[in-house]
Amino acid sequence: MTRVYHKCHFCGGEVVEKKITIDYRWGEELIALIENVPTGVCQICGEQYLKAEIVKEMERLARSPENSKRLIQVPLHELAIA
Repeated sequence: MTRVYHKCHFCGGEVVEKKITIDYRWGEELIALIENVPTGVCQICGEQYLKAEIVKEMERLARSPENSKRLIQVPLHELAIA
């Protein structure tokens, strides 16, 4: 399916679809990495644009642990600068 993207809202650059990995976050508890997400990416500034149907599918995937390919451990660091 070919998705149409408008020019970049910020810089006016051309937006081209690429498949990227997104860290999907929902609140404080849910973090999921989703690979091969079709995303419009500005060729000048790198701004990313997601279509509504893609976001809905990401939500469905992130909330259904039975679809997980694998579980990874991610270290959590805290920046201690006042």
